[in-house]
Amino acid sequence: MQENYKKARSNDRDGKRPFKKRWTRQDFYIEGNSNGVKVPDASTGALEKSLKYLKRQMKDTDVIGQARARQEFIKPSAVRRKKMQDAKRAQWVEDRVSERFWKDHVWTVPPPKGYGPIMPE
Repeated sequence: MQENYKKARSNDRDGKRPFKKRWTRQDFYIEGNSNGVKVPDASTGALEKSLKYLKRQMKDTDVIGQARARQEFIKPSAVRRKKMQDAKRAQWVEDRVSERFWKDHVWTVPPPKGYGPIMPE
């Protein structure tokens, strides 16, 4: 029984698992093209991996964000108005935090020299 098992596995790199090709990042990227990837193999694993790299490239170059921004036109005055409202809101929040921080603060001022008991030097 033991001999049959050894004969069956004799071609498997001395009992080790068969070698599985692993791709590097360079196998998927196209030089000089930041909006495309290549599929190095016909396997589904290579296709999934290349889609993963393509999605990452699209996210890094902000292609998807630009496409979403162009879905509707926003007037320049509306953009300025929203920017001003956001700045006002941020200033209001900052003022509230500062006001709450300093509300119960007790200011202590050291007495002037010569005031109070005489301290030995």
